[in-house]
Amino acid sequence: MTSQPVLLEPDWHTAYKTAYGCAQPTSTQSVRLDAAVGRILARDVCAPMSLPRDTTSAMDGWAVGGPVGPWRVVGSESLAGHPSDRVLGSGEAMGIATGGVIPAGTFGVLRREFARVDEQELLYSTSEREPFALSHVRPAGAEALTGEVVISAGTRLSPAQVGLAAMLGLDSLEVAVRPSCQVFILGDEVLRSGVPSVGQVRDAFEPQLPAYGALLGLDVVGVEFVADSLDATTAALERSSADVVISTGGTAAGPKDFFHSALAAVGGELIIDSIAMRPGHPNVLARRDGQRGAQFIVGLPGNPLSACLGGMLTLVRPLAAALTGEVLPAFGQAIASNDMSAPAHDTRLVPCSVQVEDARTFATETKWLNSGMLRGLASCDVVAIVPPGGARAGEIVSTLALPWR
Repeated sequence: MTSQPVLLEPDWHTAYKTAYGCAQPTSTQSVRLDAAVGRILARDVCAPMSLPRDTTSAMDGWAVGGPVGPWRVVGSESLAGHPSDRVLGSGEAMGIATGGVIPAGTFGVLRREFARVDEQELLYSTSEREPFALSHVRPAGAEALTGEVVISAGTRLSPAQVGLAAMLGLDSLEVAVRPSCQVFILGDEVLRSGVPSVGQVRDAFEPQLPAYGALLGLDVVGVEFVADSLDATTAALERSSADVVISTGGTAAGPKDFFHSALAAVGGELIIDSIAMRPGHPNVLARRDGQRGAQFIVGLPGNPLSACLGGMLTLVRPLAAALTGEVLPAFGQAIASNDMSAPAHDTRLVPCSVQVEDARTFATETKWLNSGMLRGLASCDVVAIVPPGGARAGEIVSTLALPWR
């Protein structure tokens, strides 16, 4: 492992970019389409054929040879999956169904509701507008041409994209393997269930971090509670072989904060030690040589909002994106609808509700912004990235979408 300078209290944007830049994509695997939604595409999807493959009809009706009727009805109807090889001559017409292959010689398609056929098998149009040149005709390649990139690598696959892959004739896609993730929760005062007693706090991490990690593309293989001691913390870090280790608590400098000492004991090398941000200042990112190569260790503060914004959103999200080859989502923008304070030298991450008025997006601070609170984050639409010194009402602030929005 190559040593690199430790970033001590970098600004928020530097920390975010560093977490993304410190890792490389892991291995890939081929998965069936029905298992591909939500996975990160590892290789561009190039169209193996034109889409549509053939020039087809967009309506039930009649393929007509020439712009002016009447047309004499000839041949069998062209049905989807059962194309006709007939060539239409001028003044001829042939029935066609939606999806049917357009026969050669077709001027356009006359919709069935605008058509009348008499006893002599002559077709007339009842519309002044139809047919017109290539009316209701879907040209081959209108959606994609052979060889064209239709889904780019690094994309988190949606149901529509998987459906598109199926339309192109693909049965599987190459996706990134989900990096494994182990979660350790530190704190003797933490209660795992029920209502806490005096001096206790109910754990907020075990119920949410596995799901949070899964949304980021991680495979959380276990959650373990660890006693507040150097030996216990060291042992926990030492025995984990996961690609990513997330630890909550113990990252500050209090009498029972053992994370830094345990990290040094297992050979971890710091990448980021604290971030100039609020909440979430004492967040840590490190790496060490694990059993399967580089292992990344993220130390989160014990306060829920600090951990979720400072650690999971600022460090784990870009790290997971790097390990899976995902393209980081672009920052949004909104107009601050109220003054948003921030320390002189620290970025402040603020859960906000969003309102759209006259095509302009406004962000408003939610309540409950203390580092130990989650209600604001639970009810917000986006997170505003407020620069050091704050932002005044009416100013533009950058926003970051939440993984579950």
